[in-house]
Amino acid sequence: MAERSYIVSPKINIAELDDRHYDVIIIGAGIAGMTVALSLDPKLKVALVSKEHLEESSTYKAQGGMAISLGADDSLEEHIADTMRVGRGLCHEPAVETTIRESPNALDFLQSLGTDFNRGEDGLYLGKEAGHSHHRIVHYYDSTGRHIAETMAKQIQMLENINMLDHCFVVDLLTQNDQCYGCIVLHSGKLVTLRAHAVIMATGGYSGLFARSTNSIAANGDGIAAAYRAGAAIADMEFVQFHPTSFATLSGEIFLLTEALRGEGAILRNAAGERFMFSYHGDGELAPRDEVSRAIVTELQSAKQEVVFLDARHLGKEFLMDRFRQIHGELLGNGYYMEKDLIPIAPAAHYTIGGIATNLWGQTTLPYLFACGEVAATGLHGANRLASNSLLEGVVFGRRVAQTINQGFPVHSLISRKAVIDGTILHHRCDTKKLGITLDRVAGVVRKGDSMRSVLIELQQEENNDSSYVSSIQGYHGYNACQLAELVLKAALLRCESRGTHYREDYPEKKDADFSKHVVQQWGKGSVLHEQVSIR
Repeated sequence: MAERSYIVSPKINIAELDDRHYDVIIIGAGIAGMTVALSLDPKLKVALVSKEHLEESSTYKAQGGMAISLGADDSLEEHIADTMRVGRGLCHEPAVETTIRESPNALDFLQSLGTDFNRGEDGLYLGKEAGHSHHRIVHYYDSTGRHIAETMAKQIQMLENINMLDHCFVVDLLTQNDQCYGCIVLHSGKLVTLRAHAVIMATGGYSGLFARSTNSIAANGDGIAAAYRAGAAIADMEFVQFHPTSFATLSGEIFLLTEALRGEGAILRNAAGERFMFSYHGDGELAPRDEVSRAIVTELQSAKQEVVFLDARHLGKEFLMDRFRQIHGELLGNGYYMEKDLIPIAPAAHYTIGGIATNLWGQTTLPYLFACGEVAATGLHGANRLASNSLLEGVVFGRRVAQTINQGFPVHSLISRKAVIDGTILHHRCDTKKLGITLDRVAGVVRKGDSMRSVLIELQQEENNDSSYVSSIQGYHGYNACQLAELVLKAALLRCESRGTHYREDYPEKKDADFSKHVVQQWGKGSVLHEQVSIR
């Protein structure tokens, strides 16, 4: 069977490309990718591929913390129950059980690297966030992700077996005989082939597709797109979690206001100054994120306003400047005093649940390709992620991927270099800014079938009319963005119900009889509803 590549020219002479060999290639250097790198046997030669600066990763931007059941009044079983409840009937229970039961070991692992979570008089200071029945969020002030990422990066730099490839963009995976054996990357302005016995995708999610997103525009699903083109099964792409409280800075960037603010007592007010969340949900501001985001959108539409307000004034300056030092400083730089002002907020795309389908060991439907972190669809989150389960998932599944490789390293013969890469190429020029605005409108907090269908048809028509070749990193980004947008829209159109983060105005009810299933998408096989993805 010929090698396949769908985004580079169909007549690349691979024998002329720089060719590098490793035991393991890790694509993505956020919490999941770095966990794998730090947990692999140090005898293995590893390439750690990073597209952007560490500061641009979703891990670095994570503020809230990591959910761990440590309180005397809490238990692993209650954490499991909360995760299942918020997931609205689509959680894969073994994935939930595995993640939560291995959470104490994940915490030990991070602490062994030097992370220093906030402490109180009785041990770790535990915060509370939406959907949780107990205080169980360990954190480092309001910059937990940054602290973890910087700590891990320092450890990575001390490992001689890891070759860091910074500013390196993954163009496509290399496959032959339905097996993955490496990838093509754009590094220092030229195409390079990296070949290895195992490839781990840890490139994060695709919330950057949306114009209003708490993450970098670089988070546009490049790894998912490459895996999809290589034939791996993709699942749950319709489920995009919108964070209720994001703030637009003077520069126009979207800045996250962590849910921990509401966990500490901040409240939401509408344009009339009224506290409104208890009119929508019994848990008020600490209802699950999908419920809070939809309530805000309803208030915005009712008042014909663009923002509601976060009120933390009663928490006091001293507390806010200590507990939320990063947020306080950012808002101050934009002319707002948390202790005196109402802060204008609105929902923004934040975390994407869909991705490359995996089993409990990070294995995908494509042999020798693994996935972990936000790029993966493990089944942990179901239709809606429980707050602060994401950093935990990255550590738990990153460690499990490394364990799989360490215990039974998947040695297979590296495929010899072929003269030509054969492929059917889809070409697409994409205005990613315009696409983001469109997705905000038709595939945001509230969706409608007719609008999504019109955009999908337009994307497909543009694709068929374009005959140009992709040849630059901007072109690769644009191609991937359009491909991911199509996957999201197709999955959202197939799910004719409302469940968790996916709310359709034309199908407002949850329909368990027909849709207690996952939308699975695979190259050449379309979009299909399945009970569960089968991975050997």
